[in-house]
Amino acid sequence: MAVDSPRVATALDTNVIVAGLLPWHEHYEVAAVQLIGLLESRIEIVLPLPVLVEAYSVMTRLPPPRRLASKDAIEILKRSFRHRVTLVGLDGNEGWDLIEDLGRRSITGGTAYDGLILACARKGGARRLLTFNRSHFERIATDEIEIVVPGTTAAQD
Repeated sequence: MAVDSPRVATALDTNVIVAGLLPWHEHYEVAAVQLIGLLESRIEIVLPLPVLVEAYSVMTRLPPPRRLASKDAIEILKRSFRHRVTLVGLDGNEGWDLIEDLGRRSITGGTAYDGLILACARKGGARRLLTFNRSHFERIATDEIEIVVPGTTAAQD
């Protein structure tokens, strides 16, 4: 899949957002290149609501001196994504459907949050998810969404 392919809807995970927006992060270069490529392309970008909230949470709870003030975290997230992404959360019964599906599949604990991110990405029409935690999502993903690590060949194809 080409990064500039006009119809490949792509969802973002928290770790790609945090790494791509904070220059001191160990994955900054590869994540920033990927984010800039997406943001400058015609690709639809799906931002699962729990990812947005978690990115804000991470940025505002980092140890000093890397911790951002809430207003700064909000500003960088808004400036980077607000007018370019489709923010997707689950509604009412979709949440119940999700936890019933997770239960049927014996998905428990923290992996349930990854299930929520995937559910929001699917709802938004994403066909791939960019994350540095491939193994977290591969355990629960379906064939509907490709799990891609920025900087790998799959992310560049």
